[in-house]
Amino acid sequence: MQSLEVAWRPAKPRQVGLTVVNDRGVGRRTWEDAIDMAGAYVDVVKLGVGTAYVMQHLEQKVEMLRAADIGVVLGGTLFETYWVQGRVSAYGDLVRHLDLAWVEISAGSYDIPLEERERTVGEFASAFRVMAEVGAKDPGRQPAPEALSAEAARLRAAGAEKIILEGRGSGTGGMYSRQGTADEATLNAVLSRVALEDILFEAPQEAQQIAFIRRFGPNVNLANIPFDDILMLETQRLGLRFDTQMAGRSS
Repeated sequence: MQSLEVAWRPAKPRQVGLTVVNDRGVGRRTWEDAIDMAGAYVDVVKLGVGTAYVMQHLEQKVEMLRAADIGVVLGGTLFETYWVQGRVSAYGDLVRHLDLAWVEISAGSYDIPLEERERTVGEFASAFRVMAEVGAKDPGRQPAPEALSAEAARLRAAGAEKIILEGRGSGTGGMYSRQGTADEATLNAVLSRVALEDILFEAPQEAQQIAFIRRFGPNVNLANIPFDDILMLETQRLGLRFDTQMAGRSS
């Protein structure tokens, strides 16, 4: 195939332009096909909600993804469930048993004190790469922009490699309105304290993905990407579709 002039994309292992796919129960054989078709474009797979707890053949699935140079992280809701039951040490045993590189620490469903999350991030950061999420799944519990940005900065300083801006799997919670529009005050406040390359923007909706690529360029970090959107997102990043053609010419 003749080469086209498209946006520059770093090869794996990437530090920017990460794509984190939200997996709510995709089978191993389906993933085998996806890896064959688009494995180069997936950096991390999040086993969403509590699916890792009930999934059969979990170890085999994690190993298959690892062999394809794809990281695995357990969804933050599962961590929060372990925390609320006073079993964080058991959660640590689980991620060590699975030999995961990434851990997600969040407080989207339960009011986990910031000081507790800072301490937990610091402990896990000594052995794992940590994603720390800020924001609440319920828009009614969402912190004010300045409070959220201060929280993000403190978790980054505690050892979190990436800060996730909560958006829910639906794209209608956290930093988003119920219509799926990102709150500008929240984005600007967090960006004033945390570097763009250290932020993972949850963007499950196609319009949200397009908006972030147009605003920040093709190598913006995006998370909560639906499994079926892997190839489409990469075409958006490269500027191969109308909506992101101009954004795809920048880096």
